[in-house]
Amino acid sequence: MSDDKLPFELDIIQYDWLILGTGYEETLYNAHLSKVLKSSNLILDFGNTYSSNIRTMNFKEFHKLDSELPTNQNLPYLHKRPIFTIVDPNQKQQQINQLFANQINSGQEFKHFNIDMQPKLLFSNSPSVSIMQQANLDQYMDFKAVENQFFYDQTTKTFKLTPTSKSDIFKCQFLTLSEKKQFFQLLHTLVKIFHKVINYQIDQNSTQEFDQNTTSLDEETYQKYLQYKDQQAVLFLNEITSKSLNKDKVYAILFYSICFITQSFHNQNNFISTEEFITKFGKCIKSMGIHSKSPFLYTNYGTGDIPQAFCRISAVHGSVFITQSQIRIYKIDKKDNEYLISSNLHQDQIRIKQGIIMCKQIYDSYIQLNQPVINQEHQSKQNYVLMRLILVTTKNQKVLCEEIRSLILDQLIEDQNTQHQLDPSIYVIPCKLFSNNPIYIFRADNNSNSAYKDYELFYVWTLLEEQNQIELKENLKQIIIDIDSKYNEGEEKSINYICYEKVLLQEMNKGEYSFQPNTDENIFVTTEDNDDLDLDAQTKAFMKNVQKVNVNFEENYYMVEKIAKEQQPQEQEMDNQQYILNQLMNIKQKE
Repeated sequence: MSDDKLPFELDIIQYDWLILGTGYEETLYNAHLSKVLKSSNLILDFGNTYSSNIRTMNFKEFHKLDSELPTNQNLPYLHKRPIFTIVDPNQKQQQINQLFANQINSGQEFKHFNIDMQPKLLFSNSPSVSIMQQANLDQYMDFKAVENQFFYDQTTKTFKLTPTSKSDIFKCQFLTLSEKKQFFQLLHTLVKIFHKVINYQIDQNSTQEFDQNTTSLDEETYQKYLQYKDQQAVLFLNEITSKSLNKDKVYAILFYSICFITQSFHNQNNFISTEEFITKFGKCIKSMGIHSKSPFLYTNYGTGDIPQAFCRISAVHGSVFITQSQIRIYKIDKKDNEYLISSNLHQDQIRIKQGIIMCKQIYDSYIQLNQPVINQEHQSKQNYVLMRLILVTTKNQKVLCEEIRSLILDQLIEDQNTQHQLDPSIYVIPCKLFSNNPIYIFRADNNSNSAYKDYELFYVWTLLEEQNQIELKENLKQIIIDIDSKYNEGEEKSINYICYEKVLLQEMNKGEYSFQPNTDENIFVTTEDNDDLDLDAQTKAFMKNVQKVNVNFEENYYMVEKIAKEQQPQEQEMDNQQYILNQLMNIKQKE
């Protein structure tokens, strides 16, 4: 233990709550408890930065990520279970990586990269955005609309704009006239089902396209929905569509490029119920047209800014944060309804009066220390692996050092167009083309403060099954290289030079989840990381479970006190009256 001594010691050793982890969901609980419940919280992260697994890094941090990931060791204290494995690139790419790192890290350019470990998008109209609005997160951060949403057309082997409106559908060149008509009818039917399910009241003044059709859903279709509600969504869609419809093509657009379901609907083990499908469809449709045609927003400076913003809210209300890889918690005891924490943060035990919230990665080590046999059974439940390919690219060969240019000599094109897309974009490749599952590509550059000028970031992710990951990775890299040369119609023909590559394999566990595993203990566990494009699953888990940590919780008061929320309309009215009074005074003075 003497080797684990920290250069500091806590001044206060009594708190209401101990929160282990600074990921998105942990910071939601922390912000609520500190701001709404006025509790004193101690927040510890066994890493050197905030945001845990959805952290955003500058390039220097990203380059040395390999040495900072948790390892699979049995340690005598609480620690994070490793979920990421980094795949070593081939020898040539290793050389390019190191040369580029030397070039970028030698100056100040590395500070202008904001690289996400797990990029997450936000649906414009979603629970996550509602929570952020209630917390006034716009004081700490801002967002960029994802302007373009592309879908890979197998026939022409190019990316096309995803058709989501009447105009888009009838301009679409990869659907036949019959398919366009049936697809449009299907979209409207699904919208009517969604409106019926949520008892949606249509605003007659709305300019949203899918609010214009006010005809009600026919009873026969609704009864079919109720019949198939808990069954596979594909079965229900088969019931309400024509047999002549090219289902593979239309369903692929619906599942992957509108509902953004990350697993193949052909896979019988991937159970997407009709109810879940309609919910995902409705969330996307509700979010379109708010900020752009696409339903998505992306965080300026990266996804990791979201939990950091909630951390700032908590800090303002008195929470104590320590992010330090050398933190050691050796034992958690319970005495007289308090938790006693033996650690290297203080020579005495830290007293926690209310309870402990921890991320799933840390909870696994807690189980290991207390019930090692149960933990062995738990560790065996690994269901699938998500491959995350992160690439730094440029179109301008002049910004590359001579050594890198010599290594990619076969790719170099003289005087090619070096202008690249300025708006964040997302590309979707349906399953059965390069992978058994759909592939998602997210593209960002300095317009969202993601990369230094002249560079772009490409995030590519897909669920792995039986395919060769090395072959898949090389295929995906070639798509990125050629994405503006072969795949984007109407774009200036140019290729992307890959300057840097990193592949993360992320373990995903599916199983029964319990926020409070033992009802006799006030130890609570946040949800496991998932393969969703957005943060709504974690947000909904927080909204569902927050009353367990705040027994006086009142519905919808997640990030604001009830009194404060009730005062807002009154304050607004007072502001309006004061404004009118000032205007009248100005008129009188002029007279």
